[in-house]
Amino acid sequence: MLNEYISIKIIIIIIRDSLMQMINPQVQAADPKNLCSRRFRYKTMLLFGLMYPIAGVEAQITITEIQALKYPAVIKNLTGNTTVVINWKGQLGNATNATLFDNDYHQGRYLVTSDTSLPITIDFFQLSNETKINLKTFRLRYKNKTYKSFPVSGLTNPGVNGVYLDIGAKVVAGKKSIAGQKYPQYTLTIEEQ
Repeated sequence: MLNEYISIKIIIIIIRDSLMQMINPQVQAADPKNLCSRRFRYKTMLLFGLMYPIAGVEAQITITEIQALKYPAVIKNLTGNTTVVINWKGQLGNATNATLFDNDYHQGRYLVTSDTSLPITIDFFQLSNETKINLKTFRLRYKNKTYKSFPVSGLTNPGVNGVYLDIGAKVVAGKKSIAGQKYPQYTLTIEEQ
């Protein structure tokens, strides 16, 4: 965004300076070799050269969150780490070692669309926003294939109709973590190559 702003500001300055040179009669009278129009042509070419990167940024990937990855409320283990696994199918994983307060949990689900056919790269990682709470063992299901390490490159583009992407992960609360509501966050990024 900053690069686009800088480019647009440069373009505006070039247009302003070029128009001032064309309109100003003193510049035209002092320009017997028509250097003003040459400068104008040069600046016009520069203008289009600067606009090209802005105009060329038309491809768009859209990620629509259908539901975020959600973990159930659990009783914290007093003797060790508390682990809860929600897989990409929305099921409780076998590594879960905590007593559940509720059954309110599900996988994360996102609709991904793109207006091009370029391959994509997907990255999925934790933000570490909760002390002694970690998201681990990320799983992502995209086009009938499960991915376990990230980033993943060279994936088929979802196209304009889109594809659903499901995610799951293990959350581990350390033995010394403080009890209470926790909201571990993650980032899902998708880029065209």
